[in-house]
Amino acid sequence: MTDTLLRGIFPKSSIRFSITQAAGVCSEGIRMHGSDFVSGWLLGEALTTAVLLSTLVKGDEKYTLRWQYPGPAGTILADLNEAAEVRGYTQTIALLELAPTLEEALGGDGKVSVVTHTATRVVRTGVTEALFRDIPRDMAHFLSFSHQTETALAVGLVMPPTQPVHLTSALGLILQPLPGSDLERFESARQLVEQPDFRTWLETGEPQPLEVLHRLKLGEEPQILTRTTPRYRCGCSREKIDMILRMLPQDELREMAEEGPSEVTCHFCGARYVHSPDELNAILHELAVTN
Repeated sequence: MTDTLLRGIFPKSSIRFSITQAAGVCSEGIRMHGSDFVSGWLLGEALTTAVLLSTLVKGDEKYTLRWQYPGPAGTILADLNEAAEVRGYTQTIALLELAPTLEEALGGDGKVSVVTHTATRVVRTGVTEALFRDIPRDMAHFLSFSHQTETALAVGLVMPPTQPVHLTSALGLILQPLPGSDLERFESARQLVEQPDFRTWLETGEPQPLEVLHRLKLGEEPQILTRTTPRYRCGCSREKIDMILRMLPQDELREMAEEGPSEVTCHFCGARYVHSPDELNAILHELAVTN
């Protein structure tokens, strides 16, 4: 199954939508982290949600999405950009032994935050309560209240009970009214999307994206504006790690060099960057010359 992201509108109703099949993106993230069935499911929901939100990003901005819950799952985080390049991680990888169900893993009400940023500045931040104990619905609640844009959002995953952990389907849909929208039609579609039966249908893995759009019963054909292939892309590199090291206090760098090789592990992809004492001392020398 090929990953895809469709963005479009229902022109008569003035409702915009994005719909994705992101099983490949999610499975790549699960593989990189070695997630189990519970943490892999949560990561899949977060990454599918991130792919959908990429259609809301403008220019060189990026979103960092963070869900925080009191249970053993802790924090689930995802980054995304306009090109539908996403990455993410769960704070706890081995969740199955700690919490065999999603309800136990989340543990109760939490918080959702979104930071909009560029490479040089923070553009916008927002936080809302995570009252639904459900990653996609808690994000819809955030967008409706913090961004003040009424939102319906649903994600349905299919995860076979086999190793290695992976997804065979990750369908996601987001709906938002445009200015001048028929709000009655939007509310009718939102109520349908939020029904358990709709999510159960997505979780069969059988629907195709256009079938999902027709299921909304808006009485018109959707207009597809763009098609994108989403990707799991971390973007970390040794050069970026070196830049972070240069920002540390020099006393801390000297201590690291004296203790032996230093290892930094990327939270998003698991890549490990090892710096020998000689390399750390070279950075120190460079900083001394610069200063």
